[in-house]
Amino acid sequence: MDIHEKELALNQILKEIEMLENFIEETTSTYYLPKTIRVNGIQLEISTFDLIQTIKSDYKNIVLKDFYDEIEEIF
Repeated sequence: MDIHEKELALNQILKEIEMLENFIEETTSTYYLPKTIRVNGIQLEISTFDLIQTIKSDYKNIVLKDFYDEIEEIF
């Protein structure tokens, strides 16, 4: 897979996360209401909206940033 194909694939994943977010928002009445979840043994109060925003932010700040940093090293 060349760099351009990898970039397209990574951006497609982000678009799919956003499509999933829209679908959940449209079909779930509790999208913005916090729920208790357990992460690594710790209970958190977080809404589905906040959880998806965290996933998108982490994806952009880790996966895409690493990809673009890798490209800069090549060129």
